[in-house]
Amino acid sequence: MDLELAGKVIALTGASRGVGRAIAERLAAEGAAVAIAARSAQELAEAHAVIEGHGGRCLAYACDLAVPGEAAAFVGAVIEIFGRLDGLVCNATMAAGQGQEREARQAELALNLGHGIEALQAALPVLAPGGSVLFVVGGGDDAWPQAACRAGLAAAAARSAADHGVRINLLGRASEALADSAAFLLSARAEGIKGALLGG
Repeated sequence: MDLELAGKVIALTGASRGVGRAIAERLAAEGAAVAIAARSAQELAEAHAVIEGHGGRCLAYACDLAVPGEAAAFVGAVIEIFGRLDGLVCNATMAAGQGQEREARQAELALNLGHGIEALQAALPVLAPGGSVLFVVGGGDDAWPQAACRAGLAAAAARSAADHGVRINLLGRASEALADSAAFLLSARAEGIKGALLGG
């Protein structure tokens, strides 16, 4: 099924490896240009090489998304390079684990919630009409704080997103064919789906 993603621009956080990279590669295979952000410049370079080696277009952006201002700067860089934005995937995450110190919990919150808020605030005014935002949630017994943060953020931002003609959905890491599901939710084929949690 043609998802009509050719020519679209999708920005993804936490996309240098694992789930994020798999989604980025799937989107690029559908013809979308992808911008991937993460901390590791080496892993980003590897992901960039694979995507472009298969004929895709990719911007690799190294940053620490837990630092205020970095997520917004990433969105700004995507607009500067590609001139548009059609979708946003917030996948960057960390789990401090049970019994961790307060500082670790604060760092967890800064990444799991803070970067999502900042990226969403930066993206909503520039997302193309019909655009889509996807929060990836879950990933283990210690991941419930992240899931709660992102589910709450998605619910709270739903009205503002709708005013911009943008859909927000959540995708659980337990979803079968996760990258395929992400590509579908980011496409116009899913235009009637909003506020959904797939594979939670």
